[in-house]
Amino acid sequence: MRKIYNYLAVVLAAVAMTSCFDDPGRDVFFSGNEVEFQAANLPNGLTARFIRTSPEQTDQVDVQVNRVSTDGSAPITVNISVDPSSTAVEGVHYELNSTSVTLNGGEFVSDFPVTILTGNIDPSETPDLVLNIESATGAEVSANYGQLTIAIRVICPSELAGTYTVFWEFLQTGDGSGGPNQTATDFVIGSADEVVFEEAGTGAYNIDDMSFGLYPGIYNDAAPSGRINDSCDVLTGADGNVDQYADPFTINVEVLDDGRLRITWSNTWGDGGTVVLTPAS
Repeated sequence: MRKIYNYLAVVLAAVAMTSCFDDPGRDVFFSGNEVEFQAANLPNGLTARFIRTSPEQTDQVDVQVNRVSTDGSAPITVNISVDPSSTAVEGVHYELNSTSVTLNGGEFVSDFPVTILTGNIDPSETPDLVLNIESATGAEVSANYGQLTIAIRVICPSELAGTYTVFWEFLQTGDGSGGPNQTATDFVIGSADEVVFEEAGTGAYNIDDMSFGLYPGIYNDAAPSGRINDSCDVLTGADGNVDQYADPFTINVEVLDDGRLRITWSNTWGDGGTVVLTPAS
């Protein structure tokens, strides 16, 4: 009897849902004719990253402009301006070859090119270029997606990928509360004396073991992977570095004159130390 009641309940619910959502003969279409920046729907706009290799270097960002319409037969000219809130300076950080872009009849997408003066930009700078769709001939400007911020970011070349041998200047195992349990100096963990850096993006590297041999060699545990970011030889551990126990890691890196890396690290359990990484030959 209970199964029958359940079945009837499902049938009634289905009928109720059909009555709410089914409306035969009534179709709703977007009837407007608007233009928008494609990347304006991203939470932080568009980030353009470049590796600077020379003072004369220039690069290009193609900003996609969309026609949102059920009728694409007529051409649209989109007029674009720079918002006063921009921190990017024309002639220093970027150049615009034009202030408009045309979507011809039958086109729903077009690119607005922005030249980035990469060679002029110091990696410490964080210029943001804010673009507005000022007006459009033959269409309305989207109320929500008519402005776009382009974060222009430049870094130096980075070549950290590879295998490194690990030498411990100081090692500390933790007591579980952030303090020391045991310490040692000047030695190698023979069973786990190498780490591998793998490129994960522009200036970003994944490390196969951010405990540098302590977890597998001392605790006989799985190695926790992590990430290091390189901005012109300023190396920092990623904020999201945590081990398999959700224990946060703090990683500080010093680039030595001979190309080796000295890394001081710790976690909230109390593990940590200072290691020197030498590129494996």
